[in-house]
Amino acid sequence: MYERLTNLRFWLLVFPAGWLAMVFVCIAAWPDPGAPTPDELAVDVTNALRAHDFHKLQPLLAVGGEDVARSTVGQFTAADVDRGLYRDGAVVVEFTRAGSHGDFRLPVEEHDGRFVVNPVVIPKG
Repeated sequence: MYERLTNLRFWLLVFPAGWLAMVFVCIAAWPDPGAPTPDELAVDVTNALRAHDFHKLQPLLAVGGEDVARSTVGQFTAADVDRGLYRDGAVVVEFTRAGSHGDFRLPVEEHDGRFVVNPVVIPKG
């Protein structure tokens, strides 16, 4: 046993195999994008905008990725997010900016049984 543990060939085989196993486990445990219900999606989007964290918002988006998440969160840097809720097929985020109240609507889409928001206006053809 001691000879095997001191053998360089053994370690050159074990480390890559261990690394690949770790990568497969991490990919399998990766959370699915979106949320299981529109109400949970509204809570997650609200929390991401309240925290000004585009990394939390990015997996909740249907399209756009990091650039759209960063831009969307950037719109709320000077605003206080009051609350968010799911209403009429959209996540409605209510906010206060410079003493005035407003709301921001994000249409909700369903992809593979998970709900995501689409902050990008895409013309339908």
